[in-house]
Amino acid sequence: MEFKLFFDYLIIIFFILFLVLIIEIIFLTAYRIKNGIPYKFVKKIPIKNFHIIPHPYLPFIYKKGVVTAEGIKHYPNNHNYLYPALKTNNFQFFNGFDGSRDIVVPKPNNLIRINCLGASTTANYVKENNKNYSYPIILEDILKSKYKNISLEVNNCAQGGYNSADILVRSALKIVDSKPDYIIIYHAYNDIRSYLTENFSSDYSHSKKNLADSYWKFYLSSMFPELPLNFYNFLKNKFIPGSNIRHALLDVTGKGNINLNTNYKFGLETYERNIKNIINLYKSINCKIVLCTFSFYLYDEIKNNKLHLLYHKIVKEENEIIKRIAKNFDIPLVDADKLINKSKENFGDSIHYSKKGMMLLANLISEKINL
Repeated sequence: MEFKLFFDYLIIIFFILFLVLIIEIIFLTAYRIKNGIPYKFVKKIPIKNFHIIPHPYLPFIYKKGVVTAEGIKHYPNNHNYLYPALKTNNFQFFNGFDGSRDIVVPKPNNLIRINCLGASTTANYVKENNKNYSYPIILEDILKSKYKNISLEVNNCAQGGYNSADILVRSALKIVDSKPDYIIIYHAYNDIRSYLTENFSSDYSHSKKNLADSYWKFYLSSMFPELPLNFYNFLKNKFIPGSNIRHALLDVTGKGNINLNTNYKFGLETYERNIKNIINLYKSINCKIVLCTFSFYLYDEIKNNKLHLLYHKIVKEENEIIKRIAKNFDIPLVDADKLINKSKENFGDSIHYSKKGMMLLANLISEKINL
């Protein structure tokens, strides 16, 4: 009798395990068919290790002096880089080789300071052969080779996930205090979510909220165990986002419903206004500016995707705005969208550059800086 009972329990356990395996296989297959790429397991990050925090006037900001862990960056275009361990600096950006290089204020005498503004396409670091790369790092190396007798620095003042309104606020409240001699603006794409969100408001309050409003989700998510099951990982992060702040950040700081058929004309007008205000802010301190168009690569796996096609179309319109502003303000323009070849060699994904792409962008920008 006891043996039969044990055998019955064993059958139930095997049946449950078999059912879980079947669900896992079905989920992974369905996800790949729907999205064109395999599901990537989202690892939990303990709350104590979060490197991003709320800010009273911005949706989020890096902690000062926090160190991130090294990891692998798997790009869809067959680029596998290490993401280096980085430490944030006094301006709460990742700057310089290991991220920690401070931006000294007041600015030292005879120093030429060049600050690069933008979002993740500027903030992005990759590591190869034990060396860290970002386009600001490469740009600094190029300019130091070109101007050997001039003291200069190129600072990375970009934050992944920021839109033009965030860059404007961060510039007005902090970056402008560093008294840059040059500002490089490479930015588009991240405002589009706000353009397409219903009930548009020009201050983006219809589509953005502060990280502090959703911090409870991270505490709730931390109570759930981390199981090595992809379908469980997907469902947990879909309905209780917060196990990994890097992965969930834009979801928990966004709000409203996206409508792909929305008239985004008012969004483009807001983008143009914000870029002009950023330019006027830096012109007020006699800072020179270099504008860049934005590169968007529709690689094979996404070239027929409705959402990516719409984003690509809108980025093209943002680029026309940048060209018009450059002409009207008599500002040097780097037409990166035209000059950098759209290929897997130059891009990790649709918008983030590979190491070679970073080098191409940095070289193009260097040609517009005369010291």
